[in-house]
Amino acid sequence: MSTASEDNYKLPALSAGAIAEYLRAHPEFFNEYPDILTDIKVPHASGEAISLVERQLTALREQNDQARKRMHELIEIARQNEELARRMHQLALTLMDADEPKDIFATLYDNLKKNFRADKVVVRLFAEPAFVDTFAGDEFAGARVSQQSLFKSIIDKRMPLSGRLKRQQQVFLFGDDGDDIASAVMVPLHGDGWGGIMAIGSANADRFQEGMGVELLANMGEILSFILKPWIVEK
Repeated sequence: MSTASEDNYKLPALSAGAIAEYLRAHPEFFNEYPDILTDIKVPHASGEAISLVERQLTALREQNDQARKRMHELIEIARQNEELARRMHQLALTLMDADEPKDIFATLYDNLKKNFRADKVVVRLFAEPAFVDTFAGDEFAGARVSQQSLFKSIIDKRMPLSGRLKRQQQVFLFGDDGDDIASAVMVPLHGDGWGGIMAIGSANADRFQEGMGVELLANMGEILSFILKPWIVEK
């Protein structure tokens, strides 16, 4: 026979968080009470209730599918990067065979537009040309042009920068017709006493995002700086 105090006794309420913490701290719980696994019914997206074991298997299958999809994506990215690296290597060899700067720039622009699906590619050198018999080209902005201060940080750090350009940078690099450039990557060029910028622009705001991998372009910047060296007056 129960007493009044026993009838009025109630188990303390447990929060869902407390239960979850207990199960995390006692992973052997379901080993001791395996029948609970099949007794517990979990709502499913289909509307039908399934056992905890079935729900766990479903979750594992979904995780495996996601992992498999991600693995295929990484393999495809690696394949694309390998192909792009091959093309950049071939571009470097072609540039080395160019007879004069105008050929170097024409080949560079055409190739980078195709390989990086870009709308505009420009080079601006804050240096004087080492030749006077022909027009140097718009690429030679001059050693004393004031706009070089807009790119001093990126040239000094010698690391490409991607994302949206500042308005003054965009106007200097792409001119008045560069208003449609929504994202770009700027690659520093450098030599003995001179610096410059190779810029690749796109009308797609998502094409060149901040923090994207630009190792191949960094390497191309180093190679292009070396190729241009004989055509630039160094200090």
